[in-house]
Amino acid sequence: MYLYLWVIFSLNILLSAGIMLTYLSRNDHKRDSFLSQISTSPQSRVLVIVPTRGVDFELDENLASLKNQDFSSFDLMAVVDSVEDLSVPYLKKEGIEYIESTASCTKCSGKVRAIYSAILRYPEYDSYVVADSDIRAERSWLANLVGPLSDPKVGVSTSFPIFYPAGGFWSKLKMFWGLAGQSMMESNLTKFVWGGSMAFRKELLDEESLKSFSQSISDDIAILRIAEAKGLKISYVPESRPKIYSTDDFRTFLEWSNRQTAFSIYSSNKTFLFGMVYYLASIYLLLSAIVFSVLVNDLFAVFLFVYFFNSFNSQRKVPVRVWYFLSLTFILPFVYVWNLMSGKFSKKVVWRGRVYPLSKSE
Repeated sequence: MYLYLWVIFSLNILLSAGIMLTYLSRNDHKRDSFLSQISTSPQSRVLVIVPTRGVDFELDENLASLKNQDFSSFDLMAVVDSVEDLSVPYLKKEGIEYIESTASCTKCSGKVRAIYSAILRYPEYDSYVVADSDIRAERSWLANLVGPLSDPKVGVSTSFPIFYPAGGFWSKLKMFWGLAGQSMMESNLTKFVWGGSMAFRKELLDEESLKSFSQSISDDIAILRIAEAKGLKISYVPESRPKIYSTDDFRTFLEWSNRQTAFSIYSSNKTFLFGMVYYLASIYLLLSAIVFSVLVNDLFAVFLFVYFFNSFNSQRKVPVRVWYFLSLTFILPFVYVWNLMSGKFSKKVVWRGRVYPLSKSE
């Protein structure tokens, strides 16, 4: 019996050390941040593409933030499915030009079709930036985001949003959930491209790559794979992190988090393997610390330190303080495992009211 408990105690020590080291090692983004200080050429022309469908929460403020950037040489262009789209009055109110998404593609998502349409119609720009219509950008967002493109070794620069809860429990859970994406961005092992805030040079999408892009469901996965195939780096720019104000309920949160995870897994299977190992270990360590400290020996409670450490650090990182943050961070590992399992075995995703099939080619 004592040998059995000793084995469990030793295993918990190893897991605690592994989780802590993983958490503390997430500082690779510091190697990227200096790139955002590089200025692009004054002659460089940038087109900011905003695929727009429906009316996002506080859309008018989001559009105004994209329009009012401290960057001298850029144009802003929204792309809508049709002139009857509900977002069009908001675009007109902000004085933002828009075009209809008219490019022909068979397997692509509505967002990919919109980006593809804009690039085909405006091929004269040196760089392209994609911004989701639900982001709220600081005035320096664009300048920081396109800065790394001055380095020829960088294929795409990207950031990841900060989620601001504008609703109840589920919007606050989403705020903490987003810290996982930030952590992935901060590690070279799991860094990805987030399509809501990304920039790339015109040369990235040559004729062959543009054709491949136009047949994709996920714009960011396609851009990531094209950059990797060309041996180019992904630059994470924390200075360009936009805000997303969220009013999620249970249904919208689950749909969103499952979709985000599914795309991440299809981008790289390392996401699934790393995530399952990390979060199952976290769940085991947390539950075993509670159960064994109650039933066996108080000494097992020491392993709750990892949970409290991560919880208080998460509370420190989020923009809005929540008094019940301990319960949110307790729930999150279980949510992540559900997202990972759902994403791994999903055959389709729901995105802006449309259903898209997933395949290994994505």
